[in-house]
Amino acid sequence: MRHIRVALVVVVAAATGAVEAEAAPRGTLDVKQRFDYSGGPYIEGSVSYLRVRKGGRVVAERARNGPVSLSERLRPGLYRVASHQRPCHGNCSMLDMPTDRCSRRVRVFARETTAARIVTRPGRGCRVRVREPTAFPAPARIRAARRWVRGRTGTSFAVVDSHGRLRGFAPRRRYVSASVVKAMLLVAYMRRLGGRPPSEADRTVLEPMIRWSSNRAADTVYGWVGDGGLLDLARRAHMRDLTVAGHWGGVYFSAADQARFFLRLRRLLPRGSRGYALGLLSSIVRAQRWGFSRFSLRAGWSTYFKGGWRRTGLGSLVHEAALFERDGQRFSLAVLSDGNPSHDYGTATLRGVASRLFRRQPRPADVGSRAHRRAGLVDVHRFGPGILLDLVYTGSDNITGRRLPGYCREWALMLEPAARDLGRVQRYLRRRNRSLLILDAYRPARATRALVRWARRTGRGYLVGTYIASRSRHNLGSAVDLTMVRASDGKRLRMGRYDALGPGAHTLDASGAVLRNRLALKAAMERFGFTNYWREWWHFEHRLTGITYLDLPLGCRR
Repeated sequence: MRHIRVALVVVVAAATGAVEAEAAPRGTLDVKQRFDYSGGPYIEGSVSYLRVRKGGRVVAERARNGPVSLSERLRPGLYRVASHQRPCHGNCSMLDMPTDRCSRRVRVFARETTAARIVTRPGRGCRVRVREPTAFPAPARIRAARRWVRGRTGTSFAVVDSHGRLRGFAPRRRYVSASVVKAMLLVAYMRRLGGRPPSEADRTVLEPMIRWSSNRAADTVYGWVGDGGLLDLARRAHMRDLTVAGHWGGVYFSAADQARFFLRLRRLLPRGSRGYALGLLSSIVRAQRWGFSRFSLRAGWSTYFKGGWRRTGLGSLVHEAALFERDGQRFSLAVLSDGNPSHDYGTATLRGVASRLFRRQPRPADVGSRAHRRAGLVDVHRFGPGILLDLVYTGSDNITGRRLPGYCREWALMLEPAARDLGRVQRYLRRRNRSLLILDAYRPARATRALVRWARRTGRGYLVGTYIASRSRHNLGSAVDLTMVRASDGKRLRMGRYDALGPGAHTLDASGAVLRNRLALKAAMERFGFTNYWREWWHFEHRLTGITYLDLPLGCRR
């Protein structure tokens, strides 16, 4: 279940351009104001005004006595948050002129969190503080990759992060082409076809060119699109350093060019052939997966890439460029090198960059608290490092519509025997191109009580005892809610909706691919000591249970 985390401050979801602007995921803008009365209050009180504008248009506004707050779902983009006060005159039936004004530009990003707070000091003005979400890859990771590349032979790289900012090391240094340009040939030919899917004859040329990097097939496609097709594509992709020379092997470009091109990959591909082209770029043969994908797929990013290698007068040339997507975020990366003493040296450079950008999950010692460890709870990644997380109760996209108490950090904790066996399930599934995605693991008792209160308050008391337990195995650390994804690209398998509390959630109440996937998950979990709760296809309990119902929050202050 996808979700958006909401803070008590400005929350914004980021438009990453994965789709056209009108279809981009919306973000949530939450603004919270407070007063600083260290210099004294307004004598007779005041009315607070808050407006959010885009261009000259007001998209949201609030007014009230005392501090004001606002929560709006907005399209990604740049907005201006403005605040002012109107002190009361008498009993607030009349208001004085506006005072204590302040404003600040705030950018809305899809499925990410931007924080902004307004602090008003009566008679002394106000200020707006904004904390934008950290882009992926984080600046510290890019700096680590830059330090690595400085010590490597003839290498440059460029990253366009999830906020659209280009970073790297010598990103505009130009290199002669290798097989990376075949991704451009593919897109140029798809554009030539318009919205028509490629024919069988087209496929017999395009698939070898991309999946096996056939040079003969590339010669054929280049004959179809020519220098004009590549130059037109470069213009649309905002590539600034590309030149052509009458053959695809004579094209020159920079890492910045390739990063810009791959970032716009979806937009450049016609809708009718987009799925086919992306499928090719995500199914490169195993022998040529010697770069980024080893790290990006493990971190749960869908990866569309092309690599290239050849001999030049300087030595061995090794290139790779890719687009990465996960949960609405997207970014691109290109690493180009020439003059390498060997092909292996060049591929080691690629992996060095990727390993620094796709940092592994935190070490087990970094997850959980001393109290959790005393209770026997451990991070599931201690035994299953490739397990993915989407903890729905840390955000508002769940059956209650709000974050549950006790959920402040994305910590998937379980009792050690259960976590150990879950790691065995993960290794078993990875051999079948499957991976676990955890939706909920250890649950603080306060969250369980909140679920019960929600059910009774909303007239769903009948769910208590069947779908919502008053005392849950989750509180013991021996139950887990999860689903399966495809290990190669992180795409969720068809299993049905999580938290659909009704007959459709029953494990066997399905058909076709949904039923097959549910049964495959059930068989894998039961193989290693878990039992499925028949009413909920996602819920599994370990054969060894704890004896204490725990109420230790996940990263929250008590």
